Amino acid sequence: MKAAAAGLLVLAATLAGAGDVTAQPAAAPATPAPSAPADAAVPLCMTDFPPYVSAELPGGGSLAVLARRAFAAAGLAVQTLHVPWVRAFALAKNGECLLLTLWRNEERDALFRYSLPVARMQLGFFVHVDRQGSLPAGATVAYQRGSYLPPELASGRYKMYELVDPRPGAEMLRRGRVDAVFSERATFEHQLMRQPRLAESIRWQAPPVEIKPTFMAISKKHPKADAWLELLNQEIRQSVRN
Repeated sequence: MKAAAAGLLVLAATLAGAGDVTAQPAAAPATPAPSAPADAAVPLCMTDFPPYVSAELPGGGSLAVLARRAFAAAGLAVQTLHVPWVRAFALAKNGECLLLTLWRNEERDALFRYSLPVARMQLGFFVHVDRQGSLPAGATVAYQRGSYLPPELASGRYKMYELVDPRPGAEMLRRGRVDAVFSERATFEHQLMRQPRLAESIRWQAPPVEIKPTFMAISKKHPKADAWLELLNQEIRQSVRN
């Protein structure tokens, strides 16, 4: 599991000095970003994507800590909005919050401006420790509903088993109900760290199917997009140097 950590451009050391993160769900409709006052808190949409972002992690995760530190250096507070991914994307698309993790594609490029890369996420298979060789055609692969699927998985080569909740996937793999689980590597390994019994039965299958650079993102509609991204980029560069 140590290998996955090498893919992070923002290291766990960014958690040093992290303060408390308090969720502040809005009780009234959000004010459109263009009319927000100059000293308004920077809204961060917090999804559950450990070890990168999660309300259960110290400071909200390494990327949340990095963002808070970047804005604090400019005297700006942040407001954290703990929402599911679909809601976070809708808010960000409307310029109502900044996303801490986003993969790029053509559709998103038309909507967002991006920071420098904050991680290189490995997408691929977790298999039973006893499996030898690569997955054969027709193997059953569990994946979370709504997940991005690389061409290799969308081609029909494997039998795709959709999970609404990804957490049972590890137990299904241990029991042989599926041949593999498709996931982002660090996220699934974080899950296994909390389940040592399962971790003994499961391993990462190298090499990854795909490596996705990951970015922070803000709507092109937002009048402070360029200024806020520059603050983030300064902190990202500093974190890489350190």
